[in-house]
Amino acid sequence: MKRSLLWGAILVVVAGSLTGCSAPEHRITDDSLDVYGAKDIAQRMERALSAFVPKEATSSVEQIDSGVLLSCEGDRSFRWTGHLYMDLVTDIDTEPLVDEVAAHYSEEPGFWTERDTTRDGVPRVRVRGPHGSSYSMALSVDRTRIEILSFSPCFRLADGLHPRDTY
Repeated sequence: MKRSLLWGAILVVVAGSLTGCSAPEHRITDDSLDVYGAKDIAQRMERALSAFVPKEATSSVEQIDSGVLLSCEGDRSFRWTGHLYMDLVTDIDTEPLVDEVAAHYSEEPGFWTERDTTRDGVPRVRVRGPHGSSYSMALSVDRTRIEILSFSPCFRLADGLHPRDTY
């Protein structure tokens, strides 16, 4: 009797862990988002990252309003891509900036960070978030601006919308 109860409990735990992979919170696509909600999330994150750059070091900020879609896992699942550029008026040391962003987002629930250097040897931070979202921040190749690239959470593109359009 005790042995059959033990095996029954083990089966329940194993079955629960196997079905947990298909639970909605583990799926890459956020079915509650549409293309415009995903774009809004990505653009808000671009602005949040830009807030780490000292205002006195920049002459202008340009957030590109339209972006293209990149495929995610699954049928009609995409992420919106965007860019924000901050022109610099002075040389800035981006090492502490990258460290600050990495430290901040490594403490945020649902986010994790990777710090590395670009092929040009400048520090870069990548912030990864829920549903496949990803954001990158680094100094440009010519070292005249900060570039923030965004890839929104994955969402299901509504019927009637074309993935090759810009949004």
